[in-house]
Amino acid sequence: MSASGLSLERFQLAQAYRETAQTGVLARYWKRRWQRSAEMAGWLSQEELPGLTEQRALALYRASGGGKAREFAANGLTDIAETIDFLLYDTITLEARFNECVAEGGAYKLAAAGKEFISYLLCLKQPTLLAVWNQAAERALRRLDRYPRSMSAGHLGLRYLDLLDATHRLRPEFGLADFREVDEFFYFVTRRGAASTGGAALAAAGNNA
Repeated sequence: MSASGLSLERFQLAQAYRETAQTGVLARYWKRRWQRSAEMAGWLSQEELPGLTEQRALALYRASGGGKAREFAANGLTDIAETIDFLLYDTITLEARFNECVAEGGAYKLAAAGKEFISYLLCLKQPTLLAVWNQAAERALRRLDRYPRSMSAGHLGLRYLDLLDATHRLRPEFGLADFREVDEFFYFVTRRGAASTGGAALAAAGNNA
């Protein structure tokens, strides 16, 4: 397909997303995930973290998509706050911080909290720089033929950097304002994109990686 054809396919997919974003389906998704993002980001400041409450911790966990609230709450507020403080404010590299919070045996690994929760916190804090890593992101990247092979195995922190590289390149192509919108777009691609635009359009949109 010509470059102009690929551009048309991308435009059609972006347009379909914008149109779908006006429907109740995506509005409900945004409300659940991001409507309180500014408020929640405030909870993550170093000044607020020492006063983290169970209500706030569980609100963050549920917004990230976590489904094991009772197991997560058993971590204790001190451990949860320490993990968040390490993740967001320690001076070691992002990939090292991410790995320590996600890998089994990591020094800051919380029960019932994996890459979805940890990357959600990063996106809350820096939505113009850091993306969410969840099943929808992986499935959408595969459908768009953008899934990095190196994300399939290895150091979880380095795999997160591969995800960031892929999503940073994709974001301007589809006119996505920040990584909260990227998250919504991935949800659209995974849940509704194939039905709205056709599998061929999705595949063509990613063939120029």
